[in-house]
Amino acid sequence: MNRLFIQLNLPVLLVSFAATPSWAAFHLMQIEQVIGGVNGDTTAQAIQLRMRSGGQNILGNSTIRARDAAGGSQVTLSDPTTSVANKASGSRVLITTPNFANYTDVPVVSDFTMDPIPASSLASGQISFDSNGATKYWILSWGGASFTGSTFGSLTNDADGNFGPPVDIALPSNSLQALLFPGAASASSTTNLADYVLTAGAATFTNNAGNNFSLVAPPADNANFDGDNDIDGKDFFIWQSNSGTPGTQSDGDANNNGDVEAGDLVVWEAQYGTPPPLAGLNSVPEPQAVFLWLLFGTLVGTRSCRRWTSR
Repeated sequence: MNRLFIQLNLPVLLVSFAATPSWAAFHLMQIEQVIGGVNGDTTAQAIQLRMRSGGQNILGNSTIRARDAAGGSQVTLSDPTTSVANKASGSRVLITTPNFANYTDVPVVSDFTMDPIPASSLASGQISFDSNGATKYWILSWGGASFTGSTFGSLTNDADGNFGPPVDIALPSNSLQALLFPGAASASSTTNLADYVLTAGAATFTNNAGNNFSLVAPPADNANFDGDNDIDGKDFFIWQSNSGTPGTQSDGDANNNGDVEAGDLVVWEAQYGTPPPLAGLNSVPEPQAVFLWLLFGTLVGTRSCRRWTSR
């Protein structure tokens, strides 16, 4: 009886066993959104994944890799060793470089960190979401005809395994826009060229907890640390007092990277003796400036009166 039961139900058991790895693993995944730099800062990068099905949160066996325009010079960008908590269909996984947090409306909370995509691959290159082995589950290539590497990967997320042709532009890195896959969470790949678009404006990235982080233009470099509307020796002493420590603009962080360091001194030297950025002609003068203008006007008026009297 047991043998007969096993024979009758063997197909069901085999189907159930075969379905388990794809349901509770990491294979059914999109590369949903990518940015290669923010306003020209290519140390600020992000990759956002999206689960095509539930249970794709076991990322310890996955790797994200980058390649150059010829599909070579492969480098590992991120090699997760843990799972993420949210495993519902459509859940995101956010992977960023540390400097990405300097360009979001609130400090980004990423699920994993990454090394930056090499600058040499931004005009034309490729990233892929892989197994720790050689299987490429999702591929994104860019650069149009300049990309000459392979665009073939697994059939898991693409019916014919060919993710090409590539997107016909460079990977965005000089604005707040990102490259986006706007299809449904369950959608598979057709071609990179047909599937990806630039975000309409500043991109918003989402982590596994469902928190959103919108890109914003960073404030201009500003070495007016004491807020007195000029950049002088007093600002230098503020920088000197806090050099080598984390800080904000009022502590001597002129370039808004969260640290008071040599780069801020370079900004101070360049701006020394000038008004701070965005202090235009229509700005409200400080009380000291108002006093000087009144004094100047009084002197001019007195001199005019004396000349008139002398006549």
